[in-house]
This record gives sequence, structure tokens and C-alpha cells, in this order.
Amino acid sequence: MSEQLWYIYQDSKQLGPFAVDQIRQLFSNKMISQSAYLFKVGWKDWCPLEDCLDQIGVSDHDVEKSSPARREGAPRASITGRVVVHNNGQLAIGTGVNISATGIFVETSDELFTVGEMLKLTVRCDGVKKPFNVDAEVVRFNTDKKFPLGYGLKFNNIASDVQKEIEKLVAEHNLNKLDESASH
Repeated sequence: MSEQLWYIYQDSKQLGPFAVDQIRQLFSNKMISQSAYLFKVGWKDWCPLEDCLDQIGVSDHDVEKSSPARREGAPRASITGRVVVHNNGQLAIGTGVNISATGIFVETSDELFTVGEMLKLTVRCDGVKKPFNVDAEVVRFNTDKKFPLGYGLKFNNIASDVQKEIEKLVAEHNLNKLDESASH
């Protein structure tokens, strides 16, 4: 059985790959920021550290009481809509999978761009009143066919009105998830 590969995103840097044992060790040595995000090969998007503790084998008992309160859900919302991605030379058209105030996962099989590359996006998706343009950095490309193929993109200088609209969409989405889980 092959070891799952993990990545850390903190302090505006992507680190890895790591085995889960290495992630656990970094966590126990307080070398992972509480505001960090983790990504495991095969996932659609990055997840906040506190949402991954069970998966990396850290129990609530291991987490210091001084840690910030855990969020009830990931800071993103599932979306549908079209996203045009380009670098003034190459262009890909994909489908939005999920969005947060800081980034988006775009499903596309067009592997044209590289991690770290800056791109221009035009996003039209449900839940956001009108299409918006934003610059974004490629943080990963998922090639595992068991999951949506595409790009994880981090927004750069998103307009504040668009950011607020996305934050509202994410809050509503996570509130609906909480309502659904409470009704089961």
C-alpha cells in the first residue's frame, strides 16, 4: 500500500510532499501554524488544519486548550458555473467546483499552467450576482482521475465587494450544512 502524500500551505508557501507521520510530527512540534491548510493527494481542495486533525491521527486531547476554536465547516461553498482561465497566451475553460473568499477549484482536464503561475480568471457562478474578474495563483493541479481534475487557484487582489459576496455565500452554504447535519 502506498503512503498518501500531504502538503502544507502556510505563510504564503506550499510545503511538501510529506507522509502522514511527518505531518503528525510537525504538528506535535508546533511547526504547523494554526492558520495553515492541508492538502492530501486526491482531495478537491485545501482544508483548514483544524478540519484535518482526525485524518492525520491527532485527537482533540492532543490539541492544546489555547488553540483557537474549531470551525464548524470548511470555509468554502460548492458551486456550479463556468470559469475562464488564461495567462495571455493559453486559455482553459472549466467548471467551478468550490469557492472561498481566498480561492477556487476549477475542474478542467486542460493541464496548461504550472504551480506558482499567475493567471487571469473570469468567474460566473451561482450565488454570485454577476461575473467577476480576478488574478489568481496556481497552487495545485489534481491529476488523480478518482477525483475532479483541475486547478486549485488562490485569488490575488479580489475586489472587496466580490469577496464579501463570496463570504456571504460560504456562510450560507455552511449554515445549510449545519442544518442538514442537525436534522439527521
